[in-house]
Amino acid sequence: MPLRRLTAREYAVNLVMTTACWPIYRRREWADRSALDAFALRRTRDIAMHAARSVPVYAQRYREAGVDPSAIRTWDDVRRLPLMDKATIVAGYPGSSVASGADLSGCLLSTSSGSSGQMMTVPHRADRFWPYLLSGQRVLRWAAGGRYPFWWRQAYVYTSEYPLLRVPGIYPMRFIATSGRAEAILSELESFRPQLLHTYPSVLRDLVAFNADRMRRLGLVGTSVGSELSTQEERDGWEASLGCRVRDEYSSEELGRIASQCPEGRYHLHEDVVHIETIDADGRPTDGIGEIVGTEFHNRTMPFVRYRQGDMARISDEPCPCGRHTRLLVDLAGRSNDGFVLQDGRRLAPGFLLDVCYRALIAAGDGAAAAYRFVQTDPGHADFEYVPGSASDAATIDVLGTSLRGELAGTGLTIRVRPVDAIPRPAGGKRATVFRAK
Repeated sequence: MPLRRLTAREYAVNLVMTTACWPIYRRREWADRSALDAFALRRTRDIAMHAARSVPVYAQRYREAGVDPSAIRTWDDVRRLPLMDKATIVAGYPGSSVASGADLSGCLLSTSSGSSGQMMTVPHRADRFWPYLLSGQRVLRWAAGGRYPFWWRQAYVYTSEYPLLRVPGIYPMRFIATSGRAEAILSELESFRPQLLHTYPSVLRDLVAFNADRMRRLGLVGTSVGSELSTQEERDGWEASLGCRVRDEYSSEELGRIASQCPEGRYHLHEDVVHIETIDADGRPTDGIGEIVGTEFHNRTMPFVRYRQGDMARISDEPCPCGRHTRLLVDLAGRSNDGFVLQDGRRLAPGFLLDVCYRALIAAGDGAAAAYRFVQTDPGHADFEYVPGSASDAATIDVLGTSLRGELAGTGLTIRVRPVDAIPRPAGGKRATVFRAK
């Protein structure tokens, strides 16, 4: 899908709103627990009422359950709203899961590349992208210890470029594609000399392994990693190698920035962006490890209200030394994808591989696959397994194979495409979609 950049008008609106709301978002970081709860409850009620009025799939679900979001006064009232799942949203897109009257041509279309094995397109109004810019700035600021002046340079080693215009001298950024070898990526970083780096754990792992001394000489102030699983022990090791903080963030296409590590290293929920609950196997609230359910406050084009994220975690009210009062996300289990290791020792990042899968499924057409996974069986072979969808036909295997082999030419991988009846899902957490067979 071609990159859709913000227009000049959309950029101007986002710039004005980002500038105006930045002090408000900074103050909310330090709000007390009662103020945060009151704010989150108001925003949850507002977005649920909007969904009930404007989004057919929610209107039907609430009508069948006999609930009225306008009656919400407490969190117990919120918990009476039916849960929403990915399959229902995907099946209804765009006719019943997008707000009536929404103009998709004025939206940025963000596509989940399938960490759960099922793709989803999420539209955001392009002139209302500022909340996501502010939460992203917060993540990077925390990674740098609390500062992010507008002249600092940010490099992001990622699978696709941000759809933003550039104003010279204001938060300068450089996109570096993950498809390059570690040496090429490091050379670009050396030419740009960023203060901040945002990337996948697997990319940072490869860069430090390739040349830790050159990485340290970059003089980074902070590094943010996300979208893949990394351990605190790994991040501590990278901090020692790089000489700067390395902080993790937890987000999704549907719910945006969910939690990120503060300068003290604790995962704070972004409670002015999304409200998070955890439920047990029977759908009841739990204080222990449970499934993450989220209500995102800003996307009125395609709302997510009490949406089942699929990952497992525990929420804690324990205080953090940083002084922020937001609840903490602990014992997070999810994002279990890992990359491929090739015969020559190169690694293919899981984020890159998920995008390769996404483009193959786009080439095959809507309804070609209901679910999939990409499994490396040994250094020279990988199987792309998919459950045939409603529009799958005899040509689907060939189209998928041609796209995958074309994108992964030069890796030495022999790729086999196989239709299967079902993709197994382990108990708890998300299904790993890109992984190496052990």
